[in-house]
Amino acid sequence: MPSPRTRRDAGFTLLEVLVALTILAVALAALVKTGADHARNTAYLQERTLAHWAGQNLLTEYQTGMRAVAEGGRTGEVTMGPYRFGFEVEMSDYTAQSPFPLPAVRRVDVRLWLADRGEDAQRATASAFLLP
Repeated sequence: MPSPRTRRDAGFTLLEVLVALTILAVALAALVKTGADHARNTAYLQERTLAHWAGQNLLTEYQTGMRAVAEGGRTGEVTMGPYRFGFEVEMSDYTAQSPFPLPAVRRVDVRLWLADRGEDAQRATASAFLLP
């Protein structure tokens, strides 16, 4: 004859259910935080990539003569994808140290940031050299 069911075999106690729900809640909270961090990092990397491309485009415009080469700094805004980037261009003379004579060139440094967040939100820098 089967033995009568004891109270312990009847199911889970309230305490066991609460512990299981607490563990589940902590695990889900960690999963949501990880997903949010991943989304934030993906957006940041997209901003950096597009800022770098915008900087390379500006350098190419200087190298091809589409933008005038002038001493000192220039500022402006450029759009790449869904972002507007502010930029600052610094130009300076550059002479390479070499045992044989090399022509002087111009160094162009471009710094880009998110236009709506100001210069503290810098996303990329790019540099190039221009022949005279």
